[in-house]
Amino acid sequence: MKIAIIGCGASGMMAAIAAHQSNYKVDITIFEHNEEPGKKLLSTGNGKCNITNRDILTDCYHSDDSDLVMRIIHEFDADSTINFFMNQGVLLSDKQGYIYPLSEQATTVRDCLYNAITEAGIKVILGSDISSVCKSGNSFVIVDRDQKYIFDKLILACGSYAGITKKNRITGDRDGYSLAYHLGHKINPVKSALTALVCSEAFFKDIAGVRANAAIALVANNAVIATELGEVQFTDYGLSGIPSMQLAYLVSKYANRKLEVLIDLLPGVDEETYCNMMQMRIISKRGVSASHFFTGLLNSKLNSLLMKLADIDEDELLNEENEDKFIYALSLARALKVTVKGTKSFEHAQVCIGGVDVSEVDNKLRSKIVPGLFIVGEMLDVDGRCGGYNLQWAWASGYIAGYAAGLEVNND
Repeated sequence: MKIAIIGCGASGMMAAIAAHQSNYKVDITIFEHNEEPGKKLLSTGNGKCNITNRDILTDCYHSDDSDLVMRIIHEFDADSTINFFMNQGVLLSDKQGYIYPLSEQATTVRDCLYNAITEAGIKVILGSDISSVCKSGNSFVIVDRDQKYIFDKLILACGSYAGITKKNRITGDRDGYSLAYHLGHKINPVKSALTALVCSEAFFKDIAGVRANAAIALVANNAVIATELGEVQFTDYGLSGIPSMQLAYLVSKYANRKLEVLIDLLPGVDEETYCNMMQMRIISKRGVSASHFFTGLLNSKLNSLLMKLADIDEDELLNEENEDKFIYALSLARALKVTVKGTKSFEHAQVCIGGVDVSEVDNKLRSKIVPGLFIVGEMLDVDGRCGGYNLQWAWASGYIAGYAAGLEVNND
């Protein structure tokens, strides 16, 4: 009895290991388009590979079926992930609930998975070029470089477009989404998530490179729909950093709406305290230049931006006649509004929204449409927040589907 897995990434390798654990006699083959396994895994966590997070709640994931996602996560949770890698010999470090390999190298995680695969005798075909996958009777027929393979079960673990350049992306009928579509599945529109935001304002070139702790709110059609707090990175094209990236899925989801981000550059100061401080500043600094007045408020580039937006010259002296302009500039420090055009492209994204509709799989991630087919990882329309949540989904979905596939082959 044979199982095919298309994709040798995080979910695909975990699925293969789980299938072997549930049925040592099953013949497993992994097809991987790249010339090396787990290539995308190497870039996770800035190369340090944040494998999971101890604090996993329902709102850590975005999906049309949160109950299904959490059932999968609870069945193979963070402790299961930690135990799995420790049993594979990987020492781990816990950074306030964020779990990393002690080596702080993603290669450690990739190599341990691949070692487990080779030790189990699982066949891996690297540099594969699958031209078609179809169901024939009770079997799956895979054509790779004119060679035909026949399998009893198929696990699609092809990943998404995230992190892949257009040049290296599998396109047309051969990408994972197309394979699932031709097998009968619905594919929700695939767009970037966990990536930087592209904004309209020309002034971003003046503040590129500045980092600031900020509270940011995504505003859609003049209504706040989400907020984030943390270090925001200003770039020449817009906003980056984890808080901005956390909002990217909503920017992609609501791309047809008027989208803005409201930035509070002093989130640690309550409004009453700030008003009192600024009133005292206005009173005590009458007669000084604008550059003197704003010194100490924010990063110097941000101070210059506030002055520019309020039409204040740096040498202009504060007085009763121009006081309103200074007050307006101070208000911008609490509510700087920018227009969002969209997100950075797939190659800059960590994950995607969209993919196979989760309503078409069951709680073991079996296809409800094609008997014998399983779909895991980023192939499904599930995405998580930054912080180990997406890799936890990869491990959990891969393990649950792989183990179930192995048992089914054993029982067929």
